[in-house]
Amino acid sequence: MIWMGDFNRHHPLWEDIRNRHLFNYNTSQPLIDTIADYGMIQLLPQGTPTLQSLSTGNWTCPDNVFGTERILDTIISCKTAPEARGPKTDHIPIQLILDTSVPTTPEEPRRNWKDIKWDEFNKTLSNLLSLHPPAPLATNDEFQFMAGFLTRSITETIEKHVPRSKPCPHSKRWWAHELSKLRKKVMKMHHQAYQMRGLPQHEIHEELK
Repeated sequence: MIWMGDFNRHHPLWEDIRNRHLFNYNTSQPLIDTIADYGMIQLLPQGTPTLQSLSTGNWTCPDNVFGTERILDTIISCKTAPEARGPKTDHIPIQLILDTSVPTTPEEPRRNWKDIKWDEFNKTLSNLLSLHPPAPLATNDEFQFMAGFLTRSITETIEKHVPRSKPCPHSKRWWAHELSKLRKKVMKMHHQAYQMRGLPQHEIHEELK
């Protein structure tokens, strides 16, 4: 939550001490109480002049910016912009820059289990497992050895046959490798049907449908 504007109050929390003749604690206290009730923090540095009197030329700080504590991490800068002051105006614009970008977690490349040639996968795994044919495991050492051997065999097969892919945020999770093949087939048939567009009775048109 952010509060900003001309509060028209003078207090040592935001006003320069040289303007102590403008301090009115009775009128400033309701604003300070409200700021405390909502847990607001002053974002504009204390003593930053925001208004120049057109009659006397004196600089005061009636304008201010307050925000909740949770917004502090998003603030890039909060300062006045004297160069943007309009002609014949006494207030100085305040420039508040916030970083509103949403933090994202980078997608790590992962195994693409949809794009696997299972015949080759099973063949490689079978060849690795054949190095140690199944046998009764009589001791704990034999069990641990075979468990490690089985794990290494599966891991090596995965490394060899399961490709890695970096997921796209717009990717279709239901898409499969078989659908890519069918799509290419349909596109090829579309091309053939276009070439036979002068022969409406050709079988390619019915096949395409």
